[in-house]
Amino acid sequence: MSVRFRFDWVDPPPSTDDLARHTMAALSIEADGAAVTSVLDRPSRAWRDHVVVPLFTVAEWLVGNWWHLFHEIESTGEQKSGFELRHNLAFAGDGFILPSLTMIPVRERVRLRWRRHRPEHARIEFVDEGEAIVEREELESQFRDLIEAVLERLRSAGIALEFLDSDWAAINLLDGEEQEFSRAAALLGVDPFDVSDSLADEIVTFWEHADPAIRDEALAAASVDSLAQVGRWLSRAFEDLEGPVNGSSGWADVREALPRPSPAEPWRRGYDLARSVRHQLGSPDGRFEFWSTGSLAIRSHERISPSTRIQGLVAADTLACVLAPKGKSGKRFLMARALGDYLGRTEPGAALLSALATDRQARSRAFAAELLAPSESLRRQLGGRLVEPEQVDELALEYDVSTEVIRRQIENHGLATVVIW
Repeated sequence: MSVRFRFDWVDPPPSTDDLARHTMAALSIEADGAAVTSVLDRPSRAWRDHVVVPLFTVAEWLVGNWWHLFHEIESTGEQKSGFELRHNLAFAGDGFILPSLTMIPVRERVRLRWRRHRPEHARIEFVDEGEAIVEREELESQFRDLIEAVLERLRSAGIALEFLDSDWAAINLLDGEEQEFSRAAALLGVDPFDVSDSLADEIVTFWEHADPAIRDEALAAASVDSLAQVGRWLSRAFEDLEGPVNGSSGWADVREALPRPSPAEPWRRGYDLARSVRHQLGSPDGRFEFWSTGSLAIRSHERISPSTRIQGLVAADTLACVLAPKGKSGKRFLMARALGDYLGRTEPGAALLSALATDRQARSRAFAAELLAPSESLRRQLGGRLVEPEQVDELALEYDVSTEVIRRQIENHGLATVVIW
């Protein structure tokens, strides 16, 4: 999939704002063949594929949020303060109208989401919505071209812009250690160029002591206020996992016999993995029961989490886990997620269970939902009809999961329509 930021300089009306006047341009953004900047001019009812904005504001926003755009991880629940400001291009307008285009890093790619948008008191409205995943390298190249063009345009006009020039130069001159710190700060949700010495020391200490397999997600799940507590929680959780292993060895045999994962989307891999596990265990339908003893028992501990985004930790080499305290159905879901991570992991090392929107977390959530409430079992019970909320509650009790799990299984697998009163 491809992404393009195309622009042509235009002659604006007279203005006292030299930055805006000299960088006014017709900007069109295209992602996976779709025009993100497709707009309707309401007074004239005319359509066009671009917006006219000063690119200085866009360049300034890109430079100021550079590390967040490529490293800060999204959460499925409550986002960190200012997350939308750092990731949604609409906030780069400084009074001018830009599309509501959110850019979220996903490993070495970036997920782009744009939505229909009718800005208040504006004569235009954005008429398309969509989603695309593009290569980070390609998006970064587009950003670099735009920033360099703006700087060159201002230099040619004789306009000194030391702060943008210096900030952009600083980003490009960082050595390896400085880049690593900048990435760590962005994961935490703070500006690496505007951080106190004490917080910088705290980030460095955390980075140096945290297990490399989980430190990215741990930083993304932490906050400035909870970083120290997250570090202590991880240390104690790893101590909990160091005890003797009594059981769970049978899961290694189950994992060995599973088919190789498909290259499908992470949630589809989670669904497929759960079905394969149920088939292998001879339990394709109905309620799933965890073993409390024997080789398929799962050793678990409970430890109160310092962050709502951190829900558990799964050991590196065996199926043992530390889970945030939950009610019965919530604990079952976290146990299933721990099992799904252990059976489906393709990378060595321990793993966090979190509320972050990563491929790994999506796979474990999908696995848990399908393991505990199989979609085919639900399909037979529902019969493809309208479902009253009371029946959702009954199914949740039958399968010992939350009503939210049942609702998502119904919705994600197209099983029926839940009536909303």
